[in-house]
Amino acid sequence: MSSINFLGAASGLPLDELVKTFVNVERETKMARITKTTKTLNASLSGVGQLKSALSGFLDASKKLTMASLQARSVTVTQPEEGRTYIQATAKNTAAASSFDIKVNQLAKGSRLESADNNFTDANAVIATADGELTFAAGDKSFSVAVTAGMTLNQLRLKINESSDNFGVNANILNTGGAAGTKMVLTSDVTGEGNDLVVSNTNAELDALSTVPTGGTAGLNLSAAAQDAEIELDGITVTSSTNVFEDAVQDISLTVLAITPAGKNAGLTVATDKKAAEDNIQAFIKSYNALVDQVSSLTRGRVMGADGSISLEGGALAGDSLPRNIMNQVRGIFGSIVPGASDDLNSLYAMGITLNKDGKLEISTSTEFGSETGRVRFDKALNENYDSIAKLFGGEGGLVSQLDSVVSQYTKSGGILSNRQDTIQSQLRENTKASDAASRYIASYEETLRKRYAALDTLLGQMQRQQANVTAALSSLPGFTTNKSS
Repeated sequence: MSSINFLGAASGLPLDELVKTFVNVERETKMARITKTTKTLNASLSGVGQLKSALSGFLDASKKLTMASLQARSVTVTQPEEGRTYIQATAKNTAAASSFDIKVNQLAKGSRLESADNNFTDANAVIATADGELTFAAGDKSFSVAVTAGMTLNQLRLKINESSDNFGVNANILNTGGAAGTKMVLTSDVTGEGNDLVVSNTNAELDALSTVPTGGTAGLNLSAAAQDAEIELDGITVTSSTNVFEDAVQDISLTVLAITPAGKNAGLTVATDKKAAEDNIQAFIKSYNALVDQVSSLTRGRVMGADGSISLEGGALAGDSLPRNIMNQVRGIFGSIVPGASDDLNSLYAMGITLNKDGKLEISTSTEFGSETGRVRFDKALNENYDSIAKLFGGEGGLVSQLDSVVSQYTKSGGILSNRQDTIQSQLRENTKASDAASRYIASYEETLRKRYAALDTLLGQMQRQQANVTAALSSLPGFTTNKSS
């Protein structure tokens, strides 16, 4: 309404400023509570999100302390010559600590077949005048290729190589250009002694391309037999049909890639991976201490200065009992005896890990609570009782499963903290509705005031004009004078 801008124009009174003052007072009265509630809810929502993130990070660090990770074995391979890999090895966590000298005598290979000399003049030679079938077999694998009347040697090569059932047979044609003529060469990927490639047919015309003839003489000859891989473990000969030796040493897998040079053998050492275990435990401690710092920051109270002013605002979850309840449950787990763990290593204290006065985990170097420091107990567990560490953390009912049971109920989707976030977000939406309603009320209130003061402005203007008219009429009467101050 354009007239709003001229409120008070008729009376000359500052009615527009008066209306603005009334509206601002009403706005501050109505919106102050809503603004404060919004600020509090947003802080709480952020705080719950930070708490959830810190708990999830701590739980992730805890879950790295599984039986498998804490029983992991380190595998070190010493190659005979620098810059070349002769063997590779992996070990299960049940492998015994050991070391071996390894000599690679031969690698596993597949077989090779060649057609007889002068059986084919060139790659376009027709191999059969009638339909038939060739079957290729090696070990327990096989596939067949249909041969049509008039098919050439090269067409057969392509069909073998492109067969979707091909298990690893490669067909090539050698055009020797000499007395041998053109030859078909077949190689098989199936390794191991006794797994030579065998080719049979259903048409005697295909005998020239078979090792098992239907009619007269087989035309494919074995030029290289399939063979086993052979190694010597500390002088003991071991063979494998492939280049992978599974459990030649129990729970250790060896892969041979090259024959070792004469007089130079490879070395294999399997040991408990104590360094990885300690790194994971230290990461667990660091993650928990970060959680303690986060909770402390979120729950700290407001700090007042000597003059009564606020020197430090309180945390987003100050006064909320939920973070304290969570930490109390976690600390209860840390101080308990772990069922199923070894008698001599059934608690964090026995492992050398304790809570300090700040509520943080540490491997103490103090003898305040015993003759042995936490560091001594920790090193002793790693060096003398390594496998029991896995039971303490990762065993059934161990620390990790207990922590997962407690913490995941807060962090999981649909868990306690997710529900808390949903509740806060719902409250924020309701507060937004209240803010919108308050804004509408303020707008209506201002409109009402302006209408009322516009009417008052008009009335006062009329009264001022009437007064001026009366004064002018009286001043025109004879003998009417006005007193003026000298």
